[in-house]
Amino acid sequence: MRVFGSERIKNMMGRFGMPEDQPIENRFISKTLEGAQAKIEGFHFDARKHTLEYDDVMNHQRKIIYERRQKMLRADKAEIEILLGDIAAEKENFNKVMEEKREKLGDETFFETVRRITLYTTDTLWMEHLEAMDYLRGSVNLRAYGQREPIVEYKKDGLRMFKEMEEVFKEQVASLIGTINTESAVSVRTEENAPKQTLVTSHTEPSELGGKKEKEVGLPRVGEVKAGRNDPCPCGSGKKYKKCHGK
Repeated sequence: MRVFGSERIKNMMGRFGMPEDQPIENRFISKTLEGAQAKIEGFHFDARKHTLEYDDVMNHQRKIIYERRQKMLRADKAEIEILLGDIAAEKENFNKVMEEKREKLGDETFFETVRRITLYTTDTLWMEHLEAMDYLRGSVNLRAYGQREPIVEYKKDGLRMFKEMEEVFKEQVASLIGTINTESAVSVRTEENAPKQTLVTSHTEPSELGGKKEKEVGLPRVGEVKAGRNDPCPCGSGKKYKKCHGK
């Protein structure tokens, strides 16, 4: 009532001295309350509608990026070559650089390195794009003062920013492929062949320069933990130590 009810009704209820917990039986006041409630419901409906429209824009872009990422994770040599062909069609001398790297590293290492570059570039640019779209959504409402519909402006600018991101993606992938060397390719193979490490915890301790450094500490084994015979067993079984590993 404070926001959507009329000032006349507010003054009338104050003049009559009607307590807040008393049922309203006056037909005129009841009708005004119903009108105020309808305005509130309409206001919230419009808010939900606009929220869905904004979300639809991001969901469409998100679907494109996620499909590309999943495709690249499963991509074989032929599918990666298609991506490289699209980039080569727009980048002069890219074919020459690509063939030199491919011949030097071999197909297996080259294509796996390209896959890593593509995934890294996609993730990095997408995170930056999300921040930019979030900022756009917060500022686009100001355009309503210029008689422009905020959601229309959001869709238009969002599409422009997405296309710009796609162009930057091709440029960065082409640039990073040009920097591939034997050392970076070897690091990719090393990561693939490295055995899985056992779970470790870490804590920080002061270094000689006053900073902090990480120190890895292996998880203790059950037998290395000293416990009293009536204490809970360190293995986590819930039994007393003397009836579990203390036998």
